[in-house]
Amino acid sequence: MTQLQVLINQVEDKLDGLAKDDVRVQQLQSIPGVGPRLAEVVVAVIDDATRFKNAKQVGAYAGLTPTQFESGTMSRQGGISGRGNKLLRAMLVQVSWLARRCNGKISKIFEDICRGNKTRRKIAVIATARRLWVICWAMLRDGTLWREPSPPIVLSTN
Repeated sequence: MTQLQVLINQVEDKLDGLAKDDVRVQQLQSIPGVGPRLAEVVVAVIDDATRFKNAKQVGAYAGLTPTQFESGTMSRQGGISGRGNKLLRAMLVQVSWLARRCNGKISKIFEDICRGNKTRRKIAVIATARRLWVICWAMLRDGTLWREPSPPIVLSTN
């Protein structure tokens, strides 16, 4: 084992020990696809979840909202603003790519935005990352664990 790997293992062990004592990190890890590192970064960046009034503020804080271009009657949206923590944004995007495989809700969000079009995959993953970020914030704000969405109730007319 190289010296670098030994140091990485020591840091990961220390982070695991700190995460084990933090209820908020455990809370976020209840989301399928969210691991300890993303949960730690989210907790560190959000800090106090009650400081945000709504999901729009949370999305803007992470730089996951589109930029707006307006001139006269023309109004267009561009790419994401990119403000905020770059590490958080990168981790949310990577986890969103993977979470859509094991998390039904994330997968549905991704597929709804893609609309079956392969060219919309990057747009969909950014939107999914924003939604995951907002879900994490809401869970921390409310102090709840992940709940799988219940299937819709179908009433029989017979």
